[in-house]
Amino acid sequence: MKRFFAIFAVISFVTLLTVSVQSQVLADGWRVANSIKAGPELFGAWDIITNLDLDHDGNPEFIYSEDPVGSSAFAQKSAGQRVFYYEYVAADSFELRWSFTTPIENKAGAIYSAIAVGDLDSDGLPELYFATPLAVSDSPPNPHGLYVFEFDGTNFPATPSETWGFNRPDNYTFTASGLAIGDVDSDGETELVVQSRGDDASPGGAGRTMMVVNSSGLDIGLGLGAFSVEFEESATHEGGVVYDPRIVDFDGDGHNEIWVFTWDYFSLAIWEATGQNSYELQTEIDKLYEPSDFGHRRGMRFYDANRDGHLEFYTSGIQPDNGPGSAIFYIGSSEDVSQITGDSVVKLGGLNLPSQGSAVGDIDGDSLMDYLFTARDENDKSNMVYRMEYKGAGDLSDSTNYDWNLFFKDEFAFANLRNIAICDLDGDHKTEVMVTNLNALNADKEILYIFESETGTGVAGAGHPVNLVNDFVLNQNYPNPFSAKAGFGYREKPGTFISYNLKKPENVTAVIYNQLGKVVRRLIDRQQSQGLHQIFWDAKSEAGQPVSGGIYFYTIKAGNQLATKTMIVIK
Repeated sequence: MKRFFAIFAVISFVTLLTVSVQSQVLADGWRVANSIKAGPELFGAWDIITNLDLDHDGNPEFIYSEDPVGSSAFAQKSAGQRVFYYEYVAADSFELRWSFTTPIENKAGAIYSAIAVGDLDSDGLPELYFATPLAVSDSPPNPHGLYVFEFDGTNFPATPSETWGFNRPDNYTFTASGLAIGDVDSDGETELVVQSRGDDASPGGAGRTMMVVNSSGLDIGLGLGAFSVEFEESATHEGGVVYDPRIVDFDGDGHNEIWVFTWDYFSLAIWEATGQNSYELQTEIDKLYEPSDFGHRRGMRFYDANRDGHLEFYTSGIQPDNGPGSAIFYIGSSEDVSQITGDSVVKLGGLNLPSQGSAVGDIDGDSLMDYLFTARDENDKSNMVYRMEYKGAGDLSDSTNYDWNLFFKDEFAFANLRNIAICDLDGDHKTEVMVTNLNALNADKEILYIFESETGTGVAGAGHPVNLVNDFVLNQNYPNPFSAKAGFGYREKPGTFISYNLKKPENVTAVIYNQLGKVVRRLIDRQQSQGLHQIFWDAKSEAGQPVSGGIYFYTIKAGNQLATKTMIVIK
């Protein structure tokens, strides 16, 4: 970025406000469906959450955050971090439902907030978690950097339901930068994983603290201090930057792990839940590529690329100042994460571009993995989204077994594409790809792009085919969201109904998948007659255990036709 600021120094403010888009390139078969523009405040978009239907009215929703400090060349430290909640009301059309701006001025210039949605207190009302990376120069001396908003069935409240200072004393730096939600230790409680990318756990703010948090059995919003830390560690990976933790059962042993990637010459720690409120470090890869300082921003992704029932790991790599030599990194499937070492990490070839955020799925419905990642050229002029698609055969660690193609290019001189989401925003069974842009030096500049496939084939965000069908109609499950525990909503029995209408007799299969593309439950596989059918999922896995909270996908195959929709389980 040094080159960027040198150029910027000789360009006037007025000139920047009048900069226009030079050109945009989009892959064949895709179109610009909609966008959100910067507006006069010139705040760029950072993080994004999709595949929501919090009020279960059948209209998909999304949430995104804006970063006034990181946006454009102007360090807007006097402005608070912001978060927005939108709902789709028709094809390609959405409306703003709610927004919030933090009241604390970010005088320290700490950037990159984090957002997550979950139900920590298990009351059937999901919460939005908004972590802002404050520092000790902020006021008051112990700023609460976590804002929590509990959904009331219709919308989020105007003021936070709870705030939290992470149990830190006055004048203690804690720059929260990553959140993840799930039942990490499989104890029936949903936990919040919080990651700091810089704190006073070590001298000079070099600490990188990870904590696992529960709700103490209290209802969020009562003002009783609902958050309790069940696990915390600050010893692993000092000196680098952490942008997000991930919760996954990579080795499939029934014990979730927390993966923490640190921007410290490629450093990776894997913690596994070994019992209730118990976590043990399984793997620590320290400074694997020193002196090449590889890191990532929202880049870690897990997917069963070769469909063998085991997950693989991919992350987009970037070096400081968007330096050359960046790459996509790969770790193959493992039956024991404790056996993952530096030798397990493969640097895939294909492109020599600085890459940042990413998303994984099957955007064209061909059952082949698509890994999308944002990138910039070496001169910081072009901002791109590239697509790395597995060819369907061959060693996943060999870059020649992937096709590498340009998906989108924006030659606006100061654009800075960051994070990506794959989804079906308007429920028309056509894939959307959403991309955030952090730098917006023009009020009319897009800070959130929404691209849609022009065909009737796509995915709902996790790589399962979604087709426009003529032979049957798949309805949204109800209730949605729903609980894996009894006593939720209008029914005592946990679970949800899935209905569909067959226009002719067909053999029907129904399968539940998690976000990583792994089969959670096979519901039916049998011949069915013409007409309306309804099946019930009790929110349990193949082994009969209640599933953890999160986003799931249900796929119905009727003959040769497929359709997939998204649903949300809350605990």
